[in-house]
Amino acid sequence: MEINKDEALRCLSIANNHYSSRNFTAAVKFAKKSISLFPTDQAKTFLEKAEKSMASEPPSTGKSTAVPTRQASEPVPEKKYTAEQTKAVREVLSCGTNYYKVLAVEKTSSDSQIKKAYRKLALQFHPDKNGAPGADEAFKLISKAFTVLSDPQKRAIHDSGGGDPEQRASQPHPGFSAHRTHSGYREEVSPEELFNMFFGGGNFPRRGAGHRTFNFAQAQAQARQQRQEGTNVAGWIQVLPLLLLFAFTILSAFLTSDNTPPLYSFSPSATYTHKRATKSHHVPYYVNPKAFKASEQTRHKLARVEKEVESDWVHNLHQTCQAERRERANRITLARGVLFGIGRDEKRYQDALKMPTKSCDELKKFGYSANYY
Repeated sequence: MEINKDEALRCLSIANNHYSSRNFTAAVKFAKKSISLFPTDQAKTFLEKAEKSMASEPPSTGKSTAVPTRQASEPVPEKKYTAEQTKAVREVLSCGTNYYKVLAVEKTSSDSQIKKAYRKLALQFHPDKNGAPGADEAFKLISKAFTVLSDPQKRAIHDSGGGDPEQRASQPHPGFSAHRTHSGYREEVSPEELFNMFFGGGNFPRRGAGHRTFNFAQAQAQARQQRQEGTNVAGWIQVLPLLLLFAFTILSAFLTSDNTPPLYSFSPSATYTHKRATKSHHVPYYVNPKAFKASEQTRHKLARVEKEVESDWVHNLHQTCQAERRERANRITLARGVLFGIGRDEKRYQDALKMPTKSCDELKKFGYSANYY
């Protein structure tokens, strides 16, 4: 990584000093450390020279005639940091599992805004750049926040109840199967590897045994699986408005203050046979002609009933509008694909953006703004 270049050059300088003092073992050690931090042709050439010198060095007889050398390992200088860095670390750690607060973004932030915030904070809090106490923990917390908020499923779980979605994995989340919560590659990427992915060319480094590396084909298969599973969810969401309206009609008969049946209904039946419409917004409703006669003959009673009808109608529209918006959001998420646009279906994405929301449009006719729903 470019961020480790200065440290790599420092290690190479120490290796040169050891070589000059004929301490070839220490020279090889620091040359290898320099290459691991930031590989350069200069360090590789020096390592070959140092290894040859170490191989040709005669074995020690217990009597040292060589020029006194420096110690094989030098004390690592204490990292310096500023008061501002210390304060920044404390602020990040104080956020806990509120990942929006950790990245200093809003809950409505887009994927690109979240990525931009992560890039900025990762550079600021990387332990090689920030030596303040707790900088390493802050860096890990920032990486964790990005891992959660860049995953649509984990972000939805986090939004629904806050905290770390992985700690709540045993609690099924509506709309997402359990195996998807643990699938993909995000759980297998350490904070340092995630940093390398953003600032070291975009490749995932190899890991030790028992871990997998990023698999492009696997990510595509995951995206297809998500779309297939989302189809059933979308089907239920489509009929949800009708179920809500039906449930409201049934419950309205049981939630009255006494045993007297309600004066109106939004659907015709054997009792509610006469169709009417409100004067203000022409909302259709059905009444029992005999029971409604007293309200119809008095102007202020009729106005009060029609006001209640319109209020209930708006409430129903509000519920169905919410369902429509959730369906559209779900379609957008499924068509968007996983991280970095893998598995994105552009046609489905555009169709999702254009999906009509009739109940929401009807609400606007009543004078309610988008903020209402």
